[in-house]
Amino acid sequence: MIEYEEWQRQLRSLYDSQIFQNWVLCQEIRLIDDKNALLLCLKPTHKLQESAKIIENKSLDHIELYLTYSKIYSEPLLLLRIWEEKRSDDMIMTRLMFPCKVESLLGVEGKFRLGLETFISMENAVWYSFHPCDTSSIVGDQKEFRPTYLRRWTSIFVFSWLGYEDL
Repeated sequence: MIEYEEWQRQLRSLYDSQIFQNWVLCQEIRLIDDKNALLLCLKPTHKLQESAKIIENKSLDHIELYLTYSKIYSEPLLLLRIWEEKRSDDMIMTRLMFPCKVESLLGVEGKFRLGLETFISMENAVWYSFHPCDTSSIVGDQKEFRPTYLRRWTSIFVFSWLGYEDL
């Protein structure tokens, strides 16, 4: 569990650390100050691209991650959208992809619970969410770990399934 004020401080610190900016998959990053959130646009990993071809017979364009705060759970909340590349008559389009087996596609079966939700506070956008239940037991919320809670959460909820390689 992380208090909202601590979330704000650690989010700014995580952004300032350049960990995402130096991530080889990161194409774009935006700190959204008025929402205390972070939006990432990522290239799909080779493994993820192969999974999309095998499982969905589709080609991925990019992945959006949105790191925000759940006031209900007092935990970080990871939202995800998957964009596919669609070619038609010499045109390339991107559109949202809603895989039937999203956990299998992402390689997180049995590790995380994902749900598809509409977020009114985000202009009714549809996102997959990594459910924040059990987060504190996964990340560890002992007092000595609290100053690095968000960094540890990121390594588990983001980098554990996408991998991390810096520039």
